[in-house]
Amino acid sequence: MRILVTIFLVAVWGFPAVSFGESRLLFLDGARIEQEYAARKGVVEVPLPATILSESLRVKPLGDTAIQRVEIVPLPPDRTLAKQRAALEERREVLRDRLTDLAEREVIFKSAAKSQSGRAVKKTKSNPDPLATLRTGTRFTLSQLDSIASARRQARQSLADVENKLAVLDKRAVPLTAARVWLSTQAGKVRVAYLVSDLKWTPRYDFRLCGQGYAELTVRAMIPVASPAISTTVVALAMAESMGADLSPYRVSSDFAAIASYRLPLAKEQLTKGAVPSLSLAFSNSTGQNLPSGEARGFWQGEYFGKTSFPGCRPGKSLALDFGNQ
Repeated sequence: MRILVTIFLVAVWGFPAVSFGESRLLFLDGARIEQEYAARKGVVEVPLPATILSESLRVKPLGDTAIQRVEIVPLPPDRTLAKQRAALEERREVLRDRLTDLAEREVIFKSAAKSQSGRAVKKTKSNPDPLATLRTGTRFTLSQLDSIASARRQARQSLADVENKLAVLDKRAVPLTAARVWLSTQAGKVRVAYLVSDLKWTPRYDFRLCGQGYAELTVRAMIPVASPAISTTVVALAMAESMGADLSPYRVSSDFAAIASYRLPLAKEQLTKGAVPSLSLAFSNSTGQNLPSGEARGFWQGEYFGKTSFPGCRPGKSLALDFGNQ
């Protein structure tokens, strides 16, 4: 794995940064993050995400400075997260105690209900209408059981919410590290790059048919949310597939941005009428490009016919798709 990462970074390091600041090169299974940093008193400290791939960090000096030393150091724990976790753990214990108390109360009132049903009805001076008294006691007991059931549902939902929030905090509380870089000049700059596994892009294919034997294909990029200041490009390859390959990156400015368009001749073009019309097509990939797996959407004369999974199609291969009849 270390050899693959090294080869990969050597291959893509020459890819120019589009702009100053952070840039993302998104692959189908990960991303390369690149950003420039200025030194303070000759030292640069770069926080590293928990999802960084092992041995993928690269630091390149810019200008007349030189790198003297690079070390990976732990970052101090986030005190805010610790306070949030302590409050959630306290809330969790309160809810668990609440559920225990409700279970005990339920046992008591179930016993009372059973006792009410087995009690002999006798008219006395102090209880001239025993049936009414019994009905009142039964209604009270059932009302209490209903209240207990409602309170238990609320407590269980609240406990589940607390557990989910604790799980999120556990993910955020993964020990983080930073790359500390010592430079030969006090005000030098460096370009830092590394690979992460939690960012990627997904292709979306829009097939537009009009009954004339071809499809207008638009390839769009579904990308993670990012600040407008972050420059994003996508590559239609997995990271391992990019070793020694022509990357052919596409720059995208927003989610669902169009990155390529083609006109494909169709071997099949069928519109099935009915209460819910459906659309079927078959094409040969004459684009000269690999079309990786993603999501496809079908249109007939501008009308949307639904979506389906796109398994991928190599150059020269054929593929059939159905929209609206799954």
